[in-house]
Amino acid sequence: MNNSYKLEIGLEKLSFDIYAEPPEDPLGEFSDFEMGLRRFFFEYNHVVVWKIGSEKIQVFLEPDICLIWDRLPFQIAELSQGKKIEITFAESCCITIKLVPAGNKINCTLIKFGSSYWEKQFECDRAQVLDALRGFLTEVMQLAVDKGFITASEKDEFISPAFASSTDAAVLSK
Repeated sequence: MNNSYKLEIGLEKLSFDIYAEPPEDPLGEFSDFEMGLRRFFFEYNHVVVWKIGSEKIQVFLEPDICLIWDRLPFQIAELSQGKKIEITFAESCCITIKLVPAGNKINCTLIKFGSSYWEKQFECDRAQVLDALRGFLTEVMQLAVDKGFITASEKDEFISPAFASSTDAAVLSK
């Protein structure tokens, strides 16, 4: 892990492949915000590409990102506070991304599981990884606002944990 690699996350093309039924809430257990996000992920399902070094991981908003979405702002906050996190995509590609802070770097391990197994490690710049994660979070939520599924204030409240950490500089100085 001598070289520093970039983490890039981006929405690509709309995906018209349907793997699930439209979201429903017959028991009324979800808030309007939660149902708005579920409908957005279903109706505006995009291919999402995660690039780390030479690796390119393709997942989908629905089901992959939808399954990790509620925790993502908090995981970003934890990472910014120097805690390790794991993001698992079990539906489309059976890959876990482990992000472990180490000073101003983040050690990123990709673990492929399922019918085959492999691990690849990359060392990334800490600030760049946090910027990529926060940028992706904001991009997806803004698209949900632009398409009318949630409000701007709901978006701001949802993403706020990812931006609330004032410990970024403190962790780097350790």
